[in-house]
Amino acid sequence: MYSVQPLDVAVSVLALVAAAYLRSKKSTALPPGPSGWPVIGSLFDMPTSRPWKVYQQWGERYGGMLSFTVLGQRFVIINDPDTAVAMLDKKGNLYADRPELPMANMSGWDRALSQLHYNQRFKDYRKLISRVVGTRKSMERFYPAEEHQSSMLLKRILSHPKKIEEACRKTAGAVVLQIAYGYRVKEDGIDPLVDLADKSLAQFSDLTTPGKWIVDLLPSMRHLPRWFPFVTFHKVAEEFTKGCDDLAEVPYNFVKQQMDQGIDEPSYVSDLLKSEEISDEHLFNIKWSAASFYGGGSDTTVSIIYAYFLACCLHPEFQTKIQAEIDSVIGRDRLPSYDDRESLPYAEAVCKELFRWIPIVPLAVPHRAVEDDIHDGYLIPKGTLVIANVWKFLHDANLYKDPFAFNPDRFMGPNPERDPTDFCFGFGRRVCPGLHLADASVWINVVKAAAAFDITKALDAQGRPIPVFAESTDGVITRPLPFDCDVKPRHEKVIQMVELATIAGAH
Repeated sequence: MYSVQPLDVAVSVLALVAAAYLRSKKSTALPPGPSGWPVIGSLFDMPTSRPWKVYQQWGERYGGMLSFTVLGQRFVIINDPDTAVAMLDKKGNLYADRPELPMANMSGWDRALSQLHYNQRFKDYRKLISRVVGTRKSMERFYPAEEHQSSMLLKRILSHPKKIEEACRKTAGAVVLQIAYGYRVKEDGIDPLVDLADKSLAQFSDLTTPGKWIVDLLPSMRHLPRWFPFVTFHKVAEEFTKGCDDLAEVPYNFVKQQMDQGIDEPSYVSDLLKSEEISDEHLFNIKWSAASFYGGGSDTTVSIIYAYFLACCLHPEFQTKIQAEIDSVIGRDRLPSYDDRESLPYAEAVCKELFRWIPIVPLAVPHRAVEDDIHDGYLIPKGTLVIANVWKFLHDANLYKDPFAFNPDRFMGPNPERDPTDFCFGFGRRVCPGLHLADASVWINVVKAAAAFDITKALDAQGRPIPVFAESTDGVITRPLPFDCDVKPRHEKVIQMVELATIAGAH
């Protein structure tokens, strides 16, 4: 008869403890990724150009969620769209914070919405912006301004058909400036406030480029004196602070001056200044939420509208199709309006494909874990920076057939592919509060350009088409690389229709 011996008990207990330990280790393991070196981690593996493509390649080796450290900072890159939604949307309260970016903060950008920590000021900004453009319904009162500026885009291109990107920039800036500040852009030359936004946001993109600034990797270096050898970031931060300050102060001062003279137009800022008791704190929030609105809205839609002209050069068959839909629904006696939107499903599909094809923000701005989390059996430690690889999501062959082709038909019919706007406006508590403005702006500009123009590749001196490529700039916010194209009115009524629309919309 078998009897239990003390040694047997000890072995059994040790086995149970070992199994529990292994289960614990397995359940709290960090996501896989490059192992890196002691102290510096994966510092020398960090991509310096087009990181979204590098992270896609890493994902092929390590999976849909990978991690690495750089100088003690843990990063998690999400290459799987369902994981991004499960973490950043469904558990948004755990990932609502932003990282410390010392270089951007030293340059004043910690006052802007995109860089705020998840705190009361962040909530106040979003509440103010959402009151103005928080829903598609709330956007309707700005449709006249949008329609006027989309007609002005056509007029600007007819006047200077070789300056399409400049026309797109001015149009995007004009819409946001009118809504936010009641400011109407100057048509002759470069408008000073549009130019201010362009320069300030170019600086912001530079300041937030991962790995570019040593002070972001070693935050304690910000305390080094300006005279310290090879320390240049203090000087750059001081220069860039002026651009950041001007982004908020210059248009705000314009509104105040107009209000003092009694000639201000209805706008985000003037309405808020008139309607409430203004404490210093509330004034700060109005000023900087408006600047965040102005900065974000004047830059992002430029890329999508400009990409429409590129797509027409590369894929003329879709241009023919959208024009046929517009002609069949609207005819050629007027330009499209928002009232036509429900009747133009192919135009809607074209806009979705533009958002997907060359995404504005290929890597979502980093989220920061506010406490430890276990996701899919992996530990995400508090303080981890979580970055969604939006470019990968929008070029995932599991979601989009032939993902590098421009094909609006993928969104037509009873079984459309995944709506790209699920990903390209951010996630969770940090989703872009101006997404309805961007959606409305892109749609009206694209359908009016389709109704008015035939867009083809430009020809060289020998009459041969000049090649164009579906490539984008590098950086936090991207747009198609400059290209040449030929833009002509579709028919003899276009110039007259544009002239009438711009006159009517100006009043």
